[in-house]
Amino acid sequence: MSIPVVSKMRNGKRGFSPRRALRYQWLRLLRLKGDPLTIARGIAVGTFIGVTPTIPFHTSLTILFCWIFRANLIAALILNWLVSNPLTIPMEYYLSWKIGSMLVGSTIGSWKEVQDLLSLLRHSSFVEAVEIVGEKGLGFFGSMTLGGVILGIPLAIASYMAYLKWFFYRQKRKYKRFLEKSGRK
Repeated sequence: MSIPVVSKMRNGKRGFSPRRALRYQWLRLLRLKGDPLTIARGIAVGTFIGVTPTIPFHTSLTILFCWIFRANLIAALILNWLVSNPLTIPMEYYLSWKIGSMLVGSTIGSWKEVQDLLSLLRHSSFVEAVEIVGEKGLGFFGSMTLGGVILGIPLAIASYMAYLKWFFYRQKRKYKRFLEKSGRK
């Protein structure tokens, strides 16, 4: 999957354009062809996985869930990228931690400790990350994941319904234009 990240700047130099990359992926999603229910399931899977705090496993989980639910993989990957990006991850992780700690409690008491732990995990190797998870306790990560799942389910359902509503609206509009062109009403 190619993401266009380079665009001309005003001074003639090339640089990163997040707006252009976001727009490109959004248009790619809207132009997907195929069964609308399959694409909607892909959108729901991508939204759900994107919201859960499972960053190193997003792609693997997306592929697995698409296979289980017979969902469109491209739609899921695009939505995963749109939902889980550097701008939204802090908010998603904070909400996941807050929801999870309200439900089952957490071994970490403040958001600052969570940020320090996530920063430590981000800059460590896989083996070091497993050791850190073992030290800090699976309870914290379990409660954070539970919070992410609880946060992700309604968002996935809403994205599924929104895509289907948009798709049927678009189909109705195309049919109406067809009738107008052919002289029928």
